Amino acid sequence: MKVRSLTNKWKEFLFAFSGFGPNLLMVLMGAYFTDAINPSAMSTAKAGINYQIFASGACYILPMVFPILYAIGKVFDGIIDVPFAHITDTLSTKWGRRRPAIAVCFIPMVLSYAMCWWPIGGVENPTLNTIWIIFWSIVFFATYTMCLIAFYGSLSTVCEDEPQRLRVSTYKSFFDTISYCIVYALVPLLLTVTKMHINEFVLILGLPFMATMIIPLFMIKEGKKYGYPENDGLLPEKVSFKESLKLTFTNKTFANWLAVNCCTFFGLQMFLVAMNAMIMGGMGMDGIGMTILNTCAFAPVPVMLYIFTKVKAKKGIRFTYQTCLVAFAISIMSFFVGSTLVMGDNTTVKMIIGCVGGVAGSWAIGAFFMMPYMITAQISAIEEQLTKKNHSAMYFAANALLTSIVGAISGTLIYELIKNVFFSTSGGVTWAQSVVENGVVIEAVDKAPVNLGVDANTVFNLGTTLVPFIVALACIVGALLAFRMPKDYTPALVGRELKKQYPDLDISSVENDNEYSKTEKGEIIFVQIGLSILSGFIFGFIWVAYLFKSIKEIVKDFKPKLGYFLSCFIPFIQVVFIMKAHCRLRNEAHKRGMRMLKQPWYAIQMATYISLSIMFPILPLNFISLAFLQRYVNAIYVHDEKLEKAEIEEVKKAQNTELVEA
Repeated sequence: MKVRSLTNKWKEFLFAFSGFGPNLLMVLMGAYFTDAINPSAMSTAKAGINYQIFASGACYILPMVFPILYAIGKVFDGIIDVPFAHITDTLSTKWGRRRPAIAVCFIPMVLSYAMCWWPIGGVENPTLNTIWIIFWSIVFFATYTMCLIAFYGSLSTVCEDEPQRLRVSTYKSFFDTISYCIVYALVPLLLTVTKMHINEFVLILGLPFMATMIIPLFMIKEGKKYGYPENDGLLPEKVSFKESLKLTFTNKTFANWLAVNCCTFFGLQMFLVAMNAMIMGGMGMDGIGMTILNTCAFAPVPVMLYIFTKVKAKKGIRFTYQTCLVAFAISIMSFFVGSTLVMGDNTTVKMIIGCVGGVAGSWAIGAFFMMPYMITAQISAIEEQLTKKNHSAMYFAANALLTSIVGAISGTLIYELIKNVFFSTSGGVTWAQSVVENGVVIEAVDKAPVNLGVDANTVFNLGTTLVPFIVALACIVGALLAFRMPKDYTPALVGRELKKQYPDLDISSVENDNEYSKTEKGEIIFVQIGLSILSGFIFGFIWVAYLFKSIKEIVKDFKPKLGYFLSCFIPFIQVVFIMKAHCRLRNEAHKRGMRMLKQPWYAIQMATYISLSIMFPILPLNFISLAFLQRYVNAIYVHDEKLEKAEIEEVKKAQNTELVEA
């Protein structure tokens, strides 16, 4: 009799949380690592951006060599997925099949990750750093892969049926969303507050999260103690490596999904690696701008996943996923339309374009997290049920192999090379990289105009300009290839697809299992609503912190800590601090001689604040009031910048006059 591992809903939630730490740090590595060691596409002049690199503008590696070697390392990561998957699929020990792989690889995974962020050669020896980082990254990729392959491979056995797999996939998608929330919105804030460089931050605050990978060791019930339940229902002989490969890569249902997922991952990986540079470099925004754009992109994801589930139930998973790919292709173009190249210094318009694009993209982001995990687990589980052959980890390995290759090509090789290329609207293209001359770091963004002999305002980074077009094209190709997918991945439909390949296969056990029960659908709805509120909290807390910090800079005697705590945790009291902050900002604007709203409109705005505070009891959820206050803050900042520029121009004119007179 099969031993149930996930007997309660809280166990499903905790099991899905297991991969949170390693995935969080992998996302963080993808988002910050290559730009941290080679910040060619980023300017340290932007507020807070200096903490996202190892040292102010310094390049720690060989820019021409490192992308090639790092891409090879990523491909190696994909290749080893296949033999590693076979090992964990066929392993037979008294401790079980999946747990030993996690236990053996956990410590090397943590150690190698730390070593990647600790280049021993310093700024002076980029060659040594390149060798050092490549070596430790390969060790990390290998051990990370083994841990995660074993974890994912256990899903088909620890979950009893499709609804439970869907719930666990949904929980995992939520934690993936939170990972991206933390990495792209919270980390910039924490770097600024703690005044740590990204490598220090990772080693001190990030590394402990790896401990979540220990959870499956206590939750997966397998091995001698439980009577070897992992072997229940399997054929006496093990599935050989050759047979496992054949079963995986000849599964047409899986192959059609792989083609679509490779296109998705090609674009997604390039987008995630280049995202910081596109926002801060291409769009010219600071940490606050990054937080706002990511709020629009990630906060709606749980709600979008709920809508995704509803649309999927009516239209099928193929159509729904195609809409996600098209939506993401459109949303990614907001990074180009809202760039400084197109919009100049019009911050307000760029912010609006970015926010609209972010909301449109949120429709796809949740699906990108959930689909590879859910579909792969579903196909492998149905095949096991019908053929009695369990090699589920090989499906995840095949998925990882191809996505690692396309990810290495797009995010590591292509982007890491083109981000060192700059072009001028006046004409000309040049390669530029950060260099150290006489102990002083000269950034790539400063060196490029010198190489071209043009004004710096006409020079733009080729990488951040091309990324939106490349990503959009990959998504459109994926949407077209999706027509080869089945309409849905219910047990009955997957069984029929397998029947086409193996005519003698008996699929009677799954023929009538087409839909989830109403109870399971209701549980999924409850999960999505709860997760949407929690996701909104996360970004709301971050936005309020940034906003109150900005108000403190403008209104010197404003007390942000007290206001933050009371507004975020005590219902309805936010209205006092919102109205107070608005009045103080209005007074500061009046002192600066800025144009103000007339009294009737001012009264209407106060009434609006009161109404919104009743509708949204705590400030992190009151995004409309936050937007009003943020608009006021931005207007004052723009006014002060104009005055500062005018003063600088006056000083320059005075200096020129003195020189002429002399």
